[in-house]
Amino acid sequence: MELNLISIETVKAQLDISTLDYDAKITALIPIVSADVRRILNNKYDRTFSAAYEIGESGLESLYGIPMGTVVSGEGIPSDTYITQFDYSTLVYEMSANATISGTSINPTINISQWPTISKMIFYRMNNMTISNASQDNVISKSIGGVSVSYGNSQINKRWNYPQLLIDDLGIPFSEVG
Repeated sequence: MELNLISIETVKAQLDISTLDYDAKITALIPIVSADVRRILNNKYDRTFSAAYEIGESGLESLYGIPMGTVVSGEGIPSDTYITQFDYSTLVYEMSANATISGTSINPTINISQWPTISKMIFYRMNNMTISNASQDNVISKSIGGVSVSYGNSQINKRWNYPQLLIDDLGIPFSEVG
């Protein structure tokens, strides 16, 4: 299981950052925000599924029930690899990248639709945006690369210390029925 739910390359692409100026901050914040996403969504993303894959191939065999766009990790699967399609005739899932080594299991995590939100959460943390900052100034406004945002104190979720809009955009927390 991989701690980081997103790579620095994807964060920079989502935030339209082309320089190396923010790499250290982004790299430091990725595991923190990834842990926050797990807590907010009540999902450890620690389930393992049997799925055979071969070196240099993008097919996953013996796997069933994973939605398109699900980011998968596993030994030899490059970061930010996701499910692109399912062939009903062969029962094989296709990944967005080829495996670098063969393996027999994967860990499905977030959906690629959550990448923009997670990137914005990292952006929020990069700018030291906090409840106390929002309270002092009543509005926080920052810009980096192609992203510019403003948040008022009333828009910040007090429990998670992120804008409520971002928490809502992550999706519904996971719950198990016992």
